[in-house]
Formats: sequence, C-alpha cells, structure tokens
Amino acid sequence: MAESIVVFYGEDSFFIKSKVNQLIKQHQVDEYNLTSYDLEETPITDALNDAQTIPFMSERKIVVMKNAHFLSSVKKKKEKLEHNLDYLVEYIQNPTSETLLILTVPHPALDKRSKLYKLLSSAGTITECKLKGKNDLANWAKRQLANAGMNIEPSALDVFIRRVGHSTELAFQEMRKLLSYAYGEETVDVAMVETIITKNVEDNVYDITNALLEKKPSRALEVYHDLIMYSEDPMRILSILVSKYREMLSVKTLLEKGLNQEDVQQYFHVSSGRAYYMVQNARQVEKEKIEEHLRNLERLDFHIKSGRIDKKHALELFILST
Repeated sequence: MAESIVVFYGEDSFFIKSKVNQLIKQHQVDEYNLTSYDLEETPITDALNDAQTIPFMSERKIVVMKNAHFLSSVKKKKEKLEHNLDYLVEYIQNPTSETLLILTVPHPALDKRSKLYKLLSSAGTITECKLKGKNDLANWAKRQLANAGMNIEPSALDVFIRRVGHSTELAFQEMRKLLSYAYGEETVDVAMVETIITKNVEDNVYDITNALLEKKPSRALEVYHDLIMYSEDPMRILSILVSKYREMLSVKTLLEKGLNQEDVQQYFHVSSGRAYYMVQNARQVEKEKIEEHLRNLERLDFHIKSGRIDKKHALELFILST
C-alpha cells in the first residue's frame, strides 16, 4: 500500500526541501497534481479539501502543508490563523489513497504527547531533518570529493567547514563550485578552498565577537585582517559588530527577566543551536561590559563618519583596546 501521509521536521530547511523534492520526483507528479500550502497564511481546511479531491488525469497527487507549527513541542504562541485540527484528525483516520499529504515542521522536536503525533506515528511516516554537525558535514564533503575521484587535505577541509558553517544549503552550493573548480585534480588544498569558497561575513564577525569575549584580541585581529584582505568594507563589519552586541544585550535582558534558551530561540526566530550559543555568550560577560563595548563602537562610528579616524584603523584600535 502506498504511503499517504509523511511528516518532515527539524531545523535544516534545505534538508526538508530536498526530502520533499525527492518524493515529488519519486512519484512522478506533474505541476497539475502538486499543490503547496503555507499554514501561516492558509487555513488547514483549504489544504485538506484539496487533498480529498482526485488527481487530474493521474494516479497520484501530492499536497504539501508547510509550517505545521502546531505539531511542534515549542511553546505555542498565538498564530495568525486558528486551524481546525479536528478536521486533520478526521483526515488522518481516513486519508485519501490517491493523495500523498506532506507536512513540514520547522522545529527541532515534535510534541510526542499530543493526539496528532500519536495518530501520525501510526498512520504515516515521520522523519527528522536535523542540522548537520561539524563531523557530519566533514564526512559528507569527503564523500562528495571521493565520488569525483578527489581527496582533500585536512587543513583544507577545516577551512571548507569553517566557511560553510552549519548550513547544509550553503555546503551543497559551495561543494558544487569546488568540484567544478578542482576538476581534474587529485587533491584539494587550502589554496583552492580559499580561492573558491565564499566567506560568510556574519559568521566571521561572530568569530570576532567570541574571540573578544574570550579575551583573545590577537585571534579577533586575525579574523578581521582576513576579512579586510577579502575586500570587506570595515563599515559593514562595524555595523554587524554593533548588531551582535545589541543582540547580546537583548539576550542578557531576557535572561535577567527569567526567560530561558527556548524563549530566546522563539524571540529571535533562530535554531536551538544558535540560541544555545547566544545564551552562553550572554552569560559569560557582564552587562556593563557589553554596554561599554556598544558605546565604544557607536563612538567609533561617529568618528569615522566625521572623518576623525580611518575606518580600517578604527576597528583595529577597538579590538586591541577590549
């Protein structure tokens, strides 16, 4: 019997999208028999009414319901739409055999105590799509290169992982570029990776912030000079630094009010892994120090714009003085 209901959940949106596309390809569904509904914008009844209609000149149709937040274990907040979940319960108990219903949930965990979860567990397939860790991405990258008849130097692999961060989508895009660039070579070295892989400016500025919090100005200066070497504008770096410190101050304030990591995740709409580091960073530095750094950065911004100091040297002075 063909599957009727599939659930994909997790923080890796690219992985979820890939899984959905695999099913579309596997079932050879054309555009006339494929519909997608965003449950943040459309009532669930509309999607389920569609799921109950027969395919158009085909044996199979697919209905995708994105952003099924009500299935997650994240503390529920008032949503734009109030969904009639009883209608979904009825559908799960009697699904349309010609329809494959796909629900996607952009959260790290589902509410396993809910009636919906129990029904979906018995009537459908539930797959987790979690963000890849450093080792997972490293092993994946080595496999991609090995399939193309290449290997990669350990130091080059480290640079690749550092530049793509935890983004599966970015890793996929950058690997395609690297495979094309290194075509015909046996070994991928650091120079190749540094030449072709895009540097993520925000992640690098995040590294600068972390180095400053860990009282490692030399490391922060090294990352900063690396960004300058790649022609990044010091004013853009300054702007992101200010945003990071303001973010840290906001997290600090939330923690002081008694909120926790999950609350921070919801407030900033970030992954649980990102929220973890945001909370850890906020906890390890005094609020007064964050405010002091912010004042210094805002003063530098004024001095640069008024022509009192060169923008490149201004940030160097800030890093060395922290």
